[in-house]
Amino acid sequence: MLNTIRVGVLDEQEVVRYGLCNHLASQSGMIVVGSYRSAGHALQAADQGELDLLLMDHRLNHSDSIGLIKTLNKDYPALKVLVLMAQPNTAVASLLLTAGGHGVVSKTQPLGVYVEAVRAVAAGESYCCTGSMADASQCQSVSGAGAQADHPGTQLLGHPMLSLREREVLRLCISGMTVTQIAIMFERSVKTVSAQKLTAYRKLGLKNDMELFKRLSRRGT
Repeated sequence: MLNTIRVGVLDEQEVVRYGLCNHLASQSGMIVVGSYRSAGHALQAADQGELDLLLMDHRLNHSDSIGLIKTLNKDYPALKVLVLMAQPNTAVASLLLTAGGHGVVSKTQPLGVYVEAVRAVAAGESYCCTGSMADASQCQSVSGAGAQADHPGTQLLGHPMLSLREREVLRLCISGMTVTQIAIMFERSVKTVSAQKLTAYRKLGLKNDMELFKRLSRRGT
C-alpha cells in the first residue's frame, strides 16, 4: 500500500463531499487533496498527477459516469477509482466493475466501510460492498474478472456483434432492471434504451424477453 493515499472526492452534492472529505482526512495514511463538484475538475487533478484514488458518485447529472471511469482507466492507468452507489444494486455494481471501476460501495454503508474500501483499492484489490447498512458482511474484496464471470449470461454478453451500449443494456435487463430504470440510470431516453435492447436481441437471434431467459436457462449460456 502507498505510505500516504492521496484521495479526491467527486460528488455533485456539497454535503456529501464535505462529510466524506472530513472523515477521510481524519484517517491515518490518507490525505484528501481535492473535493470536486464536476468531472472536469477531477480530470484536471488526475492530469496533474495529484490523485492516487478518486472516490466518485456513480450518478452524475452533468457527466456520463461510465464514460468517465473508462477515460480515467485509459488515460491514467495508475489511478484507482472507487465508485459510490446511492442504493445497493448488484447489477449496477457489476457494470461499474466491468467498466473499469476498482471498487464499489453503497452510500447506505457506515463510514467505516468507506475507509476499508479506500485502503483495499489503494492496495491493488477490487472491493465490492452492495449490501445494506445492517449487512456489512456483503462487503468484500473481490476479483473484477471473477465478478464479471459470475454474471448470468456472460457468454451472451461477450457476443462480438454487440456494441458496448448494447452490452450494458442487456446486462442490466438480465439482472432484472426495466428499460425505464436503465434509461434513468444512464440519463438516456426510454426510446433510445429500448432500441438498443431490441438491436441486441436481433443480433443474438432473440425476439423477446421470454426467449432471452429461455436461452439463459440452457446449460452452457
